[in-house]
Formats: sequence, C-alpha cells, structure tokens
Amino acid sequence: MKHCTLYVSIQQHQKVIDAIMEAFRDKSVEVSADGQTVTVTDKKWFSKSTVTFTLMREDSDSEAFLQMKQGMYGFFAQIETSHEKVKQKLLLQITALNVAVGIAASKEIDEELFRRIITVAGEVLGIVFLPSGDMLDKQGSLILNTSGESELDDFMLNVSVDLIDRHVRPSQSGEERKARSIKLLQEQGIPSIAHLPVIVGDEEAIIRTKEEIVQRAIALCLIALYAGGIAENGNVQEEREFIEEIIEQYGAANFFTEKEKMLLGDPQPNQTDTIQMVWMYECYWVLLWALGYKEELEFPGQICNVGMAVDALRSAGDYDTFYQNAVVRSKAEILDQADLIYRYDWACVNARINGRTVEGGLNDEVVLERHRALNWLVNYMEDEWDDVRTDT
Repeated sequence: MKHCTLYVSIQQHQKVIDAIMEAFRDKSVEVSADGQTVTVTDKKWFSKSTVTFTLMREDSDSEAFLQMKQGMYGFFAQIETSHEKVKQKLLLQITALNVAVGIAASKEIDEELFRRIITVAGEVLGIVFLPSGDMLDKQGSLILNTSGESELDDFMLNVSVDLIDRHVRPSQSGEERKARSIKLLQEQGIPSIAHLPVIVGDEEAIIRTKEEIVQRAIALCLIALYAGGIAENGNVQEEREFIEEIIEQYGAANFFTEKEKMLLGDPQPNQTDTIQMVWMYECYWVLLWALGYKEELEFPGQICNVGMAVDALRSAGDYDTFYQNAVVRSKAEILDQADLIYRYDWACVNARINGRTVEGGLNDEVVLERHRALNWLVNYMEDEWDDVRTDT
C-alpha cells in the first residue's frame, strides 16, 4: 500500500504536526505555510522518497468532514461481528473525530515507515484506517475489519477533553429523553441505533434567549420570503425593494447573518444559494413552534405551511408585537424535539449512505432543516447560525 489515513480527536491541531516532525526528525521535514501539509523527504545516494501528510480539519471544512465521518460511520455500522462492544465504541470514536490526516507515500509503505506512522498515532491517540478496510488503534492492533475480526476485547475511546466539554456529558435526563425518542421511533417504524449518543441534558442545556429566537425567526422568514420571490419571478430588483420595506417595518436590518446579507446584497444571486434560503421556511417553522406560535411540531414528513408561517409574522405588524405575543417553550420541550430530530436525521443519513429509501415517511430535507434550527436553539457546539452543524 502507498496510502492510509490517520484520524484524531484533538483540540490542539498543532500537536499532530509536532508528532509527525518528531517521528521523522532524522529526515527532511517541510510544513506548508497554511499548516495543512507536511512533506517528509528521505534522500539517499541513488533514490529519493517522500511521504506527504495532508491535514483536514472539521473546524475549517465542516461539511466535507461531516460527509467523510458519515461515510465511515456507515461503513463500519453495517459490519457484522461478534465483537459488538468494540464495534460500538469504534462508532462512538468516529463521531468524535475532528482531524483526518491523509498519508501518501511515493513508494510502498514498508515496515519502518509504518512503524513511524503508528508512532505518530500513539502520540496523538489516533486511529489508522488502511485501504483494506482495517481500522487500527494507536498501537497498531486491529480494532475491526470488513470481516468483523478484531484483536481487541475492548477499545479505549480517545476523545479530547475539550471536545467532550463542548459536546455532551451523559446525564439522567439525557438518557431518559433518548429512551423516549427511541421508543417513539420504533412505534413509527423508523430505524434507530441504541449507541447513538445522548444530547445535552436539562442540567447543562442553555437555550437561546427570547430576543435571539425572535430576531432569528424574523430574519429567516424574510430571507426565505425574498429568496422565494426571486425563485418565482426572477426579478431581483423588484424583490429587493419589496423586502427592504418589510425589513424597515420590523427593524430587522441587524438580524441577518453574513451569508444572508450576501444574498440580500447580490445583484445576481446564485440559484443554488437562493433555493437553499427558501428552505429556511422549515427552520422558521421550528422557531415559530419554539415561540409558542404553533401548538405542536408535527411529524417531519412534508414541508411546512408557508402561507401560515408568513401570516404569523405579517399579522403581528411590527417587532414589538411579534415579541410580546411570543412565549418561549420550556427547556424540556425544546430538548425533547432536539433529541428526536437528531435520531430522525440519523435514520435519513443511514438510508442515504446505504442507498435505501427513508423509512417511516420522513422527508429528509425537512428533517435536515429542522435539525439545523433545533441545534441552534440548544446552542449545539456553541455555533452561530451560519456555522450550525447537524452531526449524526
């Protein structure tokens, strides 16, 4: 083999580069200016070989990294094995990864080079994926392969403490909520997995403030209304003049994110970006529920009632009225929906990875947008709107 991949859960990314430099300190090592590539060169009398380490980080390319993790998770989730405990811990490890290091050698990776790669893995507590489908631990032992074989009786999870703190610590309320969600999914005929982690519990959850939710709801409604108008008649100038009046009416000029402002200011918006913003009606629908404008958040099997959604804001007439009439739901209610949509989204992703139709009547696009809105509501990973992730 000439390539493999090192996966790591680590907060200080520089430690990965430092480990590579230390493992190859007797070779010529060059780090690119952006810190994303490390090239090791071994010069001998009549030959020269190189090994290139290319870093991919979740925080700098979240969408691609998420797709990579989902693909890997699906790959190992479908393996039948007698080492179920090891498999489940490996799947949990995959969900916590935030750095991938692609390793490409100009020649076959020999025993010495492989030993150095494992040394790097040991220093950063990483796992190594081989082209054969074998996943190895930080000592080079087989965690799991495509035949379900393993050299381990147990597998020690290696997750950065900082990442654990930013993600979820197990709690009784979280476990109970997870159990209720799984029971409901089973009743609805929707696949679920017991080892998908809990979300944040009541004890630690911090829900967005009423002011934040109201302002975000208004921005989402207006950006979706604007994008929908462009998609329908193609007259950007006309739609901009129309939406600017409404923005002024609700005092909403400062409610928009950078991406939303870019769309509002673009004289010729990209069709893909425009359509994506139309989907913000689904996110707005969730926030209407969170603000008490909807009695229940129905099953995500079809798109929301756009007319009803827009009327909720239009009938208020101004910001103060929309704000005063809103009553934010309890933390428990919002967390219940956040946990449920998390498991719905896993079912959608799992179906997509395995080339199957989503079961139970779920609309995967509606599920994704609701997941985005609910993750924002519960401050998932403390990300702001443009960066909210929908990890599964």
